[in-house]
Amino acid sequence: MTRLIVTALLATLVLGLAACGGSDVPPTNAEYAQAVVSAVDRTDYALGRITRAKSKDEIVERMAEAAVVIEAASSDLEEHGAPDVFVDDNEKLVSSLDALANDVGLTAEQIQQPGSEDLLTGALGLSFNSWDKVNLALGRLIGSGLRVQTLQRH
Repeated sequence: MTRLIVTALLATLVLGLAACGGSDVPPTNAEYAQAVVSAVDRTDYALGRITRAKSKDEIVERMAEAAVVIEAASSDLEEHGAPDVFVDDNEKLVSSLDALANDVGLTAEQIQQPGSEDLLTGALGLSFNSWDKVNLALGRLIGSGLRVQTLQRH
């Protein structure tokens, strides 16, 4: 009876591992470029929504949503992986997107804190060093021949 249980558990484990993918084959350059384009498009869309907000509450809500979207784009890129030639650049892009998501989310939280009411008053825009780092990482990919674009100004 114990042998049957161990065999069943082992079979379940093997099937579970097989279902998780676990492929060691990196994506092609074209597949990776498409994953990067998707991450950039999602990030641009989320950041663009912030600039179209009509109230402080809507700005905060959209910033919080953007942080989630950017973090998801980063996670998807990390899970997707990169061709061997782009592994280091992908790690830099993922960490830069993570930092941007964190910066946008923390700024949304800060805007809600008492005493920060004037943070948006008269502001011509928000600037994040992490946004620049995302674009530097994208620029390295572009310089290596990958057909992607940098984040747009919003």
